[in-house]
Order: sequence, then C-alpha cells, then structure tokens
Amino acid sequence: MSKFRILALDGGGSWALLQVMALMDLYGDVNGHQILKKFDLAAANSGGALTLSGLIMDWKLSDLLHMFLDADKRGQIFVKAGFFDDPIAHLTQLADFGPKYRTVAKYQGLRNLMGAGADAPVTSVPGTVGAGVSGRVPHVVFCGFDYDINRETFFRSDVGSLTQSQPSGNLGPVTIAQAVHASANPPVNYFDAPAAFGGRRYWDGAVGGYNNPVLAGVIEALGNAERYQTARADICALSIGTGNVALPRPLHLHDEDPDLVAQLQGSAIVPDVKKMASSILDDPPDAASFHAHVMLDGALPQAGTALPVNGPLVRLNPLIQPWLDAAGRWDYPAGLPKTGAKDDPTFTAMRDMPMDATEPDQVTAIRKFGTAWLKDQTTNQPIRANSSTLKAEIGFDRYSVARNAALAMFP
Repeated sequence: MSKFRILALDGGGSWALLQVMALMDLYGDVNGHQILKKFDLAAANSGGALTLSGLIMDWKLSDLLHMFLDADKRGQIFVKAGFFDDPIAHLTQLADFGPKYRTVAKYQGLRNLMGAGADAPVTSVPGTVGAGVSGRVPHVVFCGFDYDINRETFFRSDVGSLTQSQPSGNLGPVTIAQAVHASANPPVNYFDAPAAFGGRRYWDGAVGGYNNPVLAGVIEALGNAERYQTARADICALSIGTGNVALPRPLHLHDEDPDLVAQLQGSAIVPDVKKMASSILDDPPDAASFHAHVMLDGALPQAGTALPVNGPLVRLNPLIQPWLDAAGRWDYPAGLPKTGAKDDPTFTAMRDMPMDATEPDQVTAIRKFGTAWLKDQTTNQPIRANSSTLKAEIGFDRYSVARNAALAMFP
C-alpha cells in the first residue's frame, strides 16, 4: 500500500502566516492545489482553516501569505466591534476582557476574500483539487464546536466517512466559507457571538481540544483505513503550528531572569476567565502530536535508546522558549533577544503577544519570528520534550532537521 499522508494545520489567528512561511520554505511559491495533492487528507482549525481555505481556492502561497500580512484583508476577518455594537463589551475591553470582533461581519469578510469559491460545498473539494501523488483525491476536515450541545463538530468532504455520527446529512450541504467561519470563531475574549448557519451555532474547534487538529486527521484515516486502502503502518502526518509559548519552571538561581521562566500568578475571576479563554490553545493541543505519534505506533524512548526518537509524524512549530546554556542556565535564543526595536520579535514581546495579533507592528514581529525559526534561531516544537531540560525526546527541536524529515516523508 502507498503512504497515506495527512496535513494538519493548527489554529492561531494571524499567527497562521507561520504555516504559509513553512509551506513556502518546503515547496516554494506554488499554488494551493499543488500542496493539497501531496497529501491525502488535510485537517484544520481556526487560523489553520484560513490557511486551508487559501489552498482550496488554489491561491499561490505568496498571495495566501499576503492575506495575513495586508491590514485591509486582515480587517475583513477581524472586524472590530464598536461601542454601539455592544456597549457593555466595549466597556469591559478597558479591562482587556470581553469580545473584540464581530462574528457576522467576519463571515461576510471571508466570503469576500474567497470570492466565488466561498459558496462551494465542502464536499466539492476532492473533485475540484483532483487526484494527488498517491492517486487518491484529497479530503478535508474542518474542526468546529457546537455551541448548543457542547460537542466537537467536524465539517468533512467525505460524506461516506465511517467516523461521523449516523444518520448523516441532516445539516445539509455546508459551504467552505461556513466551515471556515465556524472553525475560526474563538469565543469570550475574541468574537461576540457563535457562528450561525443551518439552524445551528458554533464556536472555534479549539474549544473541544482540537486547536492542533492532527488527531482529527489520524482518527479519520484510521476509521476509514479500508475505504482509503491504507493501514496504520502507512499513515503519516505533517503537523504545522502557529507558535507556542513554552516556559520552564524556575530553577531558583540567584541571578535567574524572571522573564524566561513561568511565574506563579494569583487567582481571581477576571484573570481566570481570560486564562481559560486562552488555554484552549495549550494542552490538550500540545499533547495531540504525542497522542497521534502513539496511535500510529511511533516508538517511545526506553533506557539506552538514543534520543530523540522519531516516527510517523513531523511537527513544525516555532516556540517562544529559552535555551539552556552550557552552564545550565536559561538564556535568550538567538532569534528572540532581550531587547530590540518596536516590531522586532524580542522574547517578552512575543511571549506576551495575543493570539489575535492584528496590528501592523505585531504582524511584522510574527513574520520576523518565523524567519528566525526557519534559520534555527529559535526552538522548533518536538513531539515530546523533557519537562526539565526542554530537550527533544521525540521529534525535532530544530527546524532544519524537521524540514529534512518533512521533505523525505512528504516530497
């Protein structure tokens, strides 16, 4: 049997430009269908759903990158709510709490950006893209969360998928724009209402633990292995993230820089709600790559095993994480220095930057951060790291090594 290749794209708002940068570095400035034809299944959430929509629309990767970099195009997705839209939420924003963007306006912006293809059904994607390198047509899965019944929802192109609830089809055909709209709708501190269509309402798929949707892709492949003419041993995945913060616990050294380590914080209702709203981007999504690795029979480290162990999954994701120097102290990575210009990706600026970074200097900093990652000047997220040293135990903690593995597995 031929390999069954999965592409998984994390959520992360404008930070998803990092995914496009990685794809361009891997494959050049090609059109979206050329990327999709390298895979048999693509699973995406939120910002990754925006990336996937551009691939489905067959945009050149440089045009897809421009969607994230151009302030006017970003503004059609992240439409700021004014005082008269929601006076109470507008006032709570003074305390950095409450929704900032208009859900209904986002949907119209998505349709405008995608053009005529926006209203094509998700089920049309395989036929539109055509057969790929394996001879299969690529399927897609968008992750969402049903607001009313508190369950994860998947918008699939494969209407015959055995992993879906039965009977199927009662929602009716969902368009690409609707699927992206539902998937890219983080609640509480971001958008002001659930995405609504077909008599149902949705939050971002990250609410159900699928900000990293690689598990959704792996389960889809395993559940339909016979239909897809594949087997567990032939399934592999390329998982591309949108940047994460990974701070170690303090070593409690007398000259330890507090900016480089996790700090204890007080507990109160407003900061705890804000923390909960942002925690959907952390675990379980950070654990999803490890879970997928184990599900696909990836090897686990054992006594005497040379580290890191590798397997059927390649993770590409830049980390805002200190490096351990030769003296065993945490230090600033080369690509994230302690100080810099306003739009430079300094360590603290990137650590504290919100998921919904939309200001020009913020987006510029994210792009520079991505460039540093591609040059091995900051850490790549392995599949599993040592909790004390942060060294890779499974996977690759340098982009250049992960890149070589990705090109070997997904040429």
